[in-house]
Amino acid sequence: MADPALATPADAARYGYDLPEQDAHALLERASARIRRAAGQTITVAEVAVRLPVEHGAVQLPAPPVRTVHAVQDIAPDGTSRDVEGWGWDGVRLTGLGSVLLVEVAYSRGYDPVPAGIVELTCQVAHRLANTSPGMEWGVRQQSIDNYSVTYAVEQLDAAGDLLPGELRSFERDLGVRNVWMVETL
Repeated sequence: MADPALATPADAARYGYDLPEQDAHALLERASARIRRAAGQTITVAEVAVRLPVEHGAVQLPAPPVRTVHAVQDIAPDGTSRDVEGWGWDGVRLTGLGSVLLVEVAYSRGYDPVPAGIVELTCQVAHRLANTSPGMEWGVRQQSIDNYSVTYAVEQLDAAGDLLPGELRSFERDLGVRNVWMVETL
């Protein structure tokens, strides 16, 4: 099942973005996919499992914010696992892992509700997508009809399928600088 859009047509209207009614949901889903790609995570609440090396008896869990840690297992070199007892979560790190070298952690992470800045950014990106000239999305550099000609900037062509630099700065203000983590959504 696909992740839900990070904003609704009602959110877009509240922020003053006029999206075509028949395309609003699809535009918001496309914008959400681009924002999630830039984040390297789902943003909304998800259950994840990840294997991490333990350093000095602790690990920092990826893809914040962490909501709840459900289980911690010690993964032995032969691949067998056993529950770890006595671990603690201090809001930043999983601690009390002792001499364990590798753990698998099952936890809940994500935002509920989605931060207002991300909702507004989703609406902004959807509005941009709704108003992107046909052809620019497909990499058309120049269009001409008789004596009329339009030339798109190379930077705009490169960014047509992604977030623009200003959108990335807005994104980083709300979620922080992107960290790439490999997590498995359960």
